[in-house]
Amino acid sequence: MRRLAFAGLLLVSGCDPLYGVHRTAPLAAAPELICVERAIAQTDGVASVVYHARHEGKGLIHPTPWIYDFVWTGAPGSGISGSLQLIKTYDGHISYSNSRWQIGRPPPQSSIDATRPVMRAMERTVAARCGITELTEAVREDCPGVSCNPLPN
Repeated sequence: MRRLAFAGLLLVSGCDPLYGVHRTAPLAAAPELICVERAIAQTDGVASVVYHARHEGKGLIHPTPWIYDFVWTGAPGSGISGSLQLIKTYDGHISYSNSRWQIGRPPPQSSIDATRPVMRAMERTVAARCGITELTEAVREDCPGVSCNPLPN
């Protein structure tokens, strides 16, 4: 699942590298989307959330995945931003992805440093309010081109 999300991002970016932070986890079941949207909006540090879903239809071999995208930002000037995606594949697998990417060059380190604690808080809020008990333990983080020091508990 993690590879699928990353491969999709590579296709979108073409030959340009992606930099930033990417937090992913497999999920046992899909949470209610309205619950996820509300949990994101209620996370400390988040000022706005915009939701949209996309499905491209048929792929070459399998149908393309459904992608439920929640683009969130912090207060103006905070540097806090990201995109939480729930990805459902044709065979029913669900994955969680929360990322702060930039194509071609790393985002400012100050933005990464401001965003990562909000991502972790969001994971805890979504897990607790939407019944995704496995989320906080299952999350894995990749940080191509930026520094991701350990987050405090």
